[in-house]
Amino acid sequence: MDDCGNSSQFEVQITGYFAFTSVSVSISNYQFDKKIMVNWGEMVRVSLPESVGIKGTTNFSNVVLVKADKDISVVSVSNKHVSPETTVLYPVSSLGNEHYIVTPSTESLDSYPEFSVMTYQEPNSVEVHVKGKLHYLIQDNSTGSRLTIKLHAFQGIQFQGIGDLSGTRIVSEKPVAILVGQRCFCNNTKCNHVFEQLLPVCSWGTKYIVPPLPWQKVDEIVYITASRNTTVLYQLGEQAETVTLAGGSVLQRPVKPWIPVYISANVGIQVVFYSVGAPLPNSSHAFLMNVPDVASYCQMYSINAQEGFENFALMVANTAETGAIILDNQPVRDVVWNRVPGTEFVWGMRTLVPANRSHAVEHPLVPANRSHAVEHPSSPFALLSVGTAAMDSYGIPGSCRKNVTFKCQTETPQIQKQLEMCKDVFLKGNNSEFCSFVNLTIVNLETMCAQDRAVSLEDFAGPFGPFLNSSTLSAGGNENKREVASAVTFLLQSVELAALTAALKSPEMKTQNVTTESMAIETLLVVPAAGPCDEVFRLRALNETMDIHCDTVTKAATEDSWAVAFISYFTLDSIIDKRFLKEGDLMADEKLRNCHLNSRVVSGAVGDGRLMNLSKPVNFTLRHRQAKKEEEEALCVHWKFIAGRGFWAEDGCTVLHTNSTHTICSCDHLSSFALLMGHTEVEESYPLTIVTYVGLTLSLLCLLLAILTFLLCRSIRNISTSIHLQLCLCLFLANLLFLTAVTRTSIQVVCAVIAGFLHYLFLACFTWMFLEGLHLFLTVRNLKVVNYTSTSWFKKRFMYPFGYGFPALVVVISAALNPDGYGTSKHCWLSLDRGFRWSFLGPVCAIILINLTFFLVTLWILRDKLSSLNEDVSTLKDTRLLTFKAIAQLFILGCTWSLGLFQVSSAKMVMAYLFTIVNSLQGVFIFLVHCLLNRQVREEYRRWIKGTRKSSPPTQTFSLSRSTVTTSTKMAPCITGCGMGWEGADGPSPTKS
Repeated sequence: MDDCGNSSQFEVQITGYFAFTSVSVSISNYQFDKKIMVNWGEMVRVSLPESVGIKGTTNFSNVVLVKADKDISVVSVSNKHVSPETTVLYPVSSLGNEHYIVTPSTESLDSYPEFSVMTYQEPNSVEVHVKGKLHYLIQDNSTGSRLTIKLHAFQGIQFQGIGDLSGTRIVSEKPVAILVGQRCFCNNTKCNHVFEQLLPVCSWGTKYIVPPLPWQKVDEIVYITASRNTTVLYQLGEQAETVTLAGGSVLQRPVKPWIPVYISANVGIQVVFYSVGAPLPNSSHAFLMNVPDVASYCQMYSINAQEGFENFALMVANTAETGAIILDNQPVRDVVWNRVPGTEFVWGMRTLVPANRSHAVEHPLVPANRSHAVEHPSSPFALLSVGTAAMDSYGIPGSCRKNVTFKCQTETPQIQKQLEMCKDVFLKGNNSEFCSFVNLTIVNLETMCAQDRAVSLEDFAGPFGPFLNSSTLSAGGNENKREVASAVTFLLQSVELAALTAALKSPEMKTQNVTTESMAIETLLVVPAAGPCDEVFRLRALNETMDIHCDTVTKAATEDSWAVAFISYFTLDSIIDKRFLKEGDLMADEKLRNCHLNSRVVSGAVGDGRLMNLSKPVNFTLRHRQAKKEEEEALCVHWKFIAGRGFWAEDGCTVLHTNSTHTICSCDHLSSFALLMGHTEVEESYPLTIVTYVGLTLSLLCLLLAILTFLLCRSIRNISTSIHLQLCLCLFLANLLFLTAVTRTSIQVVCAVIAGFLHYLFLACFTWMFLEGLHLFLTVRNLKVVNYTSTSWFKKRFMYPFGYGFPALVVVISAALNPDGYGTSKHCWLSLDRGFRWSFLGPVCAIILINLTFFLVTLWILRDKLSSLNEDVSTLKDTRLLTFKAIAQLFILGCTWSLGLFQVSSAKMVMAYLFTIVNSLQGVFIFLVHCLLNRQVREEYRRWIKGTRKSSPPTQTFSLSRSTVTTSTKMAPCITGCGMGWEGADGPSPTKS
């Protein structure tokens, strides 16, 4: 419309109600076509060329057309110099064929009332029944004149009046859009340039409430227009008057500061509010604003806070329903509600965005390119968006969201970021499987939520099945991880919202449950109790249950009902498990990396799906996919989505009880949950590490001394010492490699090779321990055999090939079956995946069991044999030494490694220390028993120290714990003091017959 001669900046502000809404802004007969995309709750500004402004009385073809594939709201803004103005642009479906013009009166000689008529895509015929005086073509037309105008498609005409044109009637063959306003001359606060789109007669109502402007100190004006004879009740505060209006007449009445107005009529009337502005020093400019009738009040609105203004939301609501109004997902608090006399309504004000003014403003919100969402769950209310700044002001009714519910919209910052990314993808015309997945999910959700009728839970759940089987969720490769995490998160939230909406849309059904191919859902509709509530609600989805306290459900409930939903997904655990738990790059606790999901993924939601703090924890009973093993630990986790990454986290969840089939989790929030199962590992402990390094260092020193002893001490060379020597060599190399290289995980291949060598060396140690036990058993058994023959065949035919060949065979087979089993993220050792650790534990457990059997049988044989010996031999004085050697034999035969199998439950840390201390000192025990407590070795040490070397005939010995027993072919045994044997008090010498 016409302006005051200064440069103008025209724009349209487009707000989306749905995700991925495609919008085009074009100007007919003009090379301007702007395509944008908006998401729900997003406001996008589109600047228009200055040439769209119309001057004087003239026909024009530069009609601005805004088209979208989904519902939007559009606000037209004219950012004129010291005279901005805004109006809501109504959709084509709201246009009509009959309108009455309202133009504010003015005392300025340079100001002219004006109005424009615009038609849509078909030619139109328009009749103008003039009231007042207007100029058209070359003549002036006064009251009673009738003008007939022919308009082409997307064409308009603007009229300027010489005087007030209020009451002028516009009748058209086809619907038209009518803009009314007033041209002004720029002169600071005297400029009263205003415009507003009027509603057709068919949209008029019979009851109106006009709240006062919060900053105004002078009287405002309200215009009441009647299309036919009617009686109007006008009540200003407590003062009421009745006025009879003839058809086509316009009544002008004042609006006092801080006093609301109630207007009613017996037929439809039009009410337009006119703010006259304010003089200096707190100057503001005039504006026109349609006042919505009570019957058109909505439950949901979107409003845009204008930049540089102190923005207010004026609300009119039912007295009993004010507490449930929500602004941007938060309850509206601390609003002073004022009674509207003569009605059951009250009015209140809430500040939206503060301007840079000197006085303080309550409840400020940060400005953003997003609209503010205001809603009530059940009761319609009115919302007017008004604002003021230095020499500026504006006012528009809030845009009503009639075909969409906020409860079906996921507006987390993470999801908004993904929507922005997909919006850019679609605008560029690119293809993205993830964005297509998100778009289809949103369309499905929005379609269901937009239905006003009751919808069954099955109708809501069914369409989500194909999304759970989408290739986007099962896509492989690290490059798709963020997309999969986003898709999973988006789907989880969408299903929760759909289930809650289905429950709220079916108030007659308190409980609903459905099972599809991909999920099981149960919902519960709860009516808040008048008093305290101690009931615990249990929801079941097949084999999983959720227990939630009614205080949690009704904590913030101000509605007639509150919904709870519990969902169990049949296949989602395999998708998330495969994509995230085995790849090793989760932003999760380290102890979760080697776990696997052992339950279905479940979700719990309450209310309308928004996040809320729970007054009491919620308990989930999850069934195990596979029976829990004794050595496994159950972890209750929830799905987190931060900065585009999805991962499992433990915070806020604890395990209440677990058995082989079920685990009960207690969580202080609602989200999506699952059960992780992993083998119990001893937590890293600095003291335990010190014990390991000290013990292994001592063992290495003792093993080195033992090796040198067995190599250099010729007097004790026999089969036993050969076995001792091989065991010491393997154990020395294994401990040395473990001490120096077990944590070198930086290079995967090197780590795998280290793990392979450790696997081989420790298996070789146990193989030689087995040969120790076998040789001990055979030697002791020969004490009972009359025709004893030498056991030299043991060394030649069996010992070396088996001692080094068996562990090599196990390692080769293990590497062939699972080449990726060597090396983990923390240690160069065997992986826990696929039970690969049993390639070591299996042979070790078998050898420990066999050696323990050998040891017990040996003790039994020697017990009988010793009791039959002569008194000098059988009467042993140093029983403590013999007891120590017998116990030491358990350490040397590797039986103490079985302690590692008992690191479970509350005793795991104690067993860990015991296992580490005992087995890290195995080399010390070998040196102590085989060398220091062996009389022959001690004699050799004495000779070396004295510098004399005396040869002594070798004797064939055996040891109970490496003890020595001389034998002869005549079965004349004697117990010697050599080796780790039992030695008499007087130290009998070996006898040879």
